[in-house]
Amino acid sequence: MFTASRAATASLFLRAACLALLWAAPGRGGTTLAGAGAAAGPWWGPLQVRDLRGSPLTPAARWIVVVFLGQECPVSNGSIPVLNRLAAEFAPRGFAFIGAYVDPTADLAALRAHAADYAIGFATADDREHRLAQAAGATYTPEVAVFSAAGARLYRGRIDDRVGESGAARPAAAHQELRDVLAALSSGSAGPFPGRTGYGCAIPEAVRP
Repeated sequence: MFTASRAATASLFLRAACLALLWAAPGRGGTTLAGAGAAAGPWWGPLQVRDLRGSPLTPAARWIVVVFLGQECPVSNGSIPVLNRLAAEFAPRGFAFIGAYVDPTADLAALRAHAADYAIGFATADDREHRLAQAAGATYTPEVAVFSAAGARLYRGRIDDRVGESGAARPAAAHQELRDVLAALSSGSAGPFPGRTGYGCAIPEAVRP
């Protein structure tokens, strides 16, 4: 498990919260996620991505990082501090982070409470109908997908190897695939990048009306 002093943890959450306020600039009828880039291309609109209050989410960034979250998945919950750090580091470099909740049995009030309780420092989305999960090909939480603004999937796989294939957690990750991908993209690499399946919780089937 990662450890930090209270001061360091408070500083991290404050930084992430400030970035979240910057990203959540009010747009016309929704929220625009600003990440130093053009608005997402035509592929994004049909996905009808909305935040946890029902407002449309529109990323305006060079790259979109979507991490699939399960509010009852211990591995997903354990990844949030890492994701907060990555969002704080890479949002100024042109990345918009979105945490997509995928449990079709959860209600929005519970998901909003979870996002607050875990101090998620980036935008969160209602993906209970699995539009984003299907677009990414995601199968578990906390799987992550990185898209270009034009909709090309550049990476799909694990965040890191802190939790191994057996489910045992290391004190710290030996390989940080997501961070490596984001650093490569911001340094000029075009991708796509190979991904490895991580350990987590299967995404449940969407409930059809």
